[in-house]
Amino acid sequence: MNAVMNRSGSNTAAKQMPKGAIRDTLLEAASSLMREQDTVDIGILDIAARAQVNHGMIRYYFGSKEGMLLALLDRDVGVRIRQLAALFRLNVTPTERMRIHLEGILDTYYQIPYLNRLIQLMVRDATPERVHHIAEELLKPIANAQQRIITEGIAADEFRNVDPKLFYFNTIGSADGLYANRFTLSAVFGGIAAADDALHERYKRQTVETLMAGLLI
Repeated sequence: MNAVMNRSGSNTAAKQMPKGAIRDTLLEAASSLMREQDTVDIGILDIAARAQVNHGMIRYYFGSKEGMLLALLDRDVGVRIRQLAALFRLNVTPTERMRIHLEGILDTYYQIPYLNRLIQLMVRDATPERVHHIAEELLKPIANAQQRIITEGIAADEFRNVDPKLFYFNTIGSADGLYANRFTLSAVFGGIAAADDALHERYKRQTVETLMAGLLI
């Protein structure tokens, strides 16, 4: 009886939402569950329940759970890629541009702590087409933007001659480190359940200063 009532209630909720809103609601439901549960291993029934729609809506809008997770990755990373164009329109030095870029990456991982784990999940045993899409459309634009800033900084005699590829991994590792390690944060550093705004600001400031110190002449 409860299952029937829940299914009926979900269908009613779905009918009340515009079609585009159902798709967006499903993506936000998946995102919120990943953040709250600190895992990318979430079930379609839980996602549908959070979105208050029938789980069949996932197949309707995305074809499969994997299709929905790829759409979530596109959504999360796509916003940040569009911001890169604005970054290069700023009339600032390479040093300031890199600082803004690094702060943006730290903010991204604070807001989306599951990002690296979701990327790894989506490329594991994936089709070549999906791997190509994630690499070319989502990851390379960010890596290439960072390489461009480094090249400009070296030419302006502001940066050391660092390896852009290694600096990219320095950046992502530092950005992901705090937000994807709730257990260490809780067990080792005083029972803190997760980073809050104040801790994030402190971590961002220290991490950006540390990374910049490795760049600046």
